[in-house]
Amino acid sequence: MPLDQYIIDKKNQAGIIGIQAGYVGPDGNEWHGSYGFRNYKTGEAVNDSTLFMIASSAKPVTALAILKLHDEGKLNLDDDINRYIPFSVVNPHSPSNSITFRMLLSHTSTIQDNWEVLDPLYTIEEGGDSPLALSDFVQDYLTISGGYYNPKKNFYKETPGQYWSYSNMGYALLGYAVEEISGLSFSEYMNQEIFEPLEMMNSYWFLSNIPHQNIARPHQLPDEEDKDITPKMLPHYGYPNFPDGQLRTTTKDYLKFIKLIVDGGRINENQFISEVLIKQYHTIQYPSVHQYQAISFNYNEFEDWMYYLFMRRLPSHTGGDPGVASVVSFDPEQKTAAVVFVNSPPNTFIGGKTFYLDLPKRLLNEAAK
Repeated sequence: MPLDQYIIDKKNQAGIIGIQAGYVGPDGNEWHGSYGFRNYKTGEAVNDSTLFMIASSAKPVTALAILKLHDEGKLNLDDDINRYIPFSVVNPHSPSNSITFRMLLSHTSTIQDNWEVLDPLYTIEEGGDSPLALSDFVQDYLTISGGYYNPKKNFYKETPGQYWSYSNMGYALLGYAVEEISGLSFSEYMNQEIFEPLEMMNSYWFLSNIPHQNIARPHQLPDEEDKDITPKMLPHYGYPNFPDGQLRTTTKDYLKFIKLIVDGGRINENQFISEVLIKQYHTIQYPSVHQYQAISFNYNEFEDWMYYLFMRRLPSHTGGDPGVASVVSFDPEQKTAAVVFVNSPPNTFIGGKTFYLDLPKRLLNEAAK
């Protein structure tokens, strides 16, 4: 079955409203496809320039800023984060142990996501970017005098570097560190030092910076027991810890970032970042703590042994926020990658299988031809 028809059939089977997919092959060839609607009510179609909010699949992009600063000698991955920020971040259960950039990048920092704090700060009711500044929020969350500080719920009891748990707030702290080290806002740094060199010219952290309206609206699919089978549309929203997931981009732009990884840190034969450093994206960081966790990407992203009966174990990342979802997998040896963005997260077994297994697998197979 042709790839276009395959994706359309799978989209319809899963009930997905809008989808954007792409792959890159070993010779650098790319393919992109867009299907369905960016707005269910108006019937406006998704195209290859439609922006999708990609949630946690933004974390590897945020990580690139830290790796670039390391490559320029402005930090070391094993430095204590406190050397670079104006306040002290300490796990109160393990005060003598440093929290390093590498720990933050590999989810071993022991900074815990307190969803009693994070959930209410999503601007889903009113829409728009969060009014809270990243610097203020990070400090209020991680320091004793902060209004969002809770030693029991914001930190795990384990020792930093010796315990793995996925941490959104760890990536928010990384984004803030980028600001302190570079002297630019996180968004400005990413635009100047990452997006422009990679020619990712359709990628944005804030709604207020997007110069057009071609943005996939978030949708929530109805549950099986819902009487109303109409998808619920959400406003475009934001949150103060935005470096962990608020990026809006396209598969075309995102694959430029992935190509940087599989091409050993080169852009058009020019070394943008050292090959040794870029390989950290597919190098396990703390094998005795988590045998699958590299920088951002995880070889066990889907956390289901049955999944890996049908799919190779590759460095991958997924993203999920209200009304949006994403999945990224790449093969560093074959130099292939697959990316899928949707504006309606699947909420059934069939939908999940379609999105997280069937589509990436087919795209990777097509890329390898």
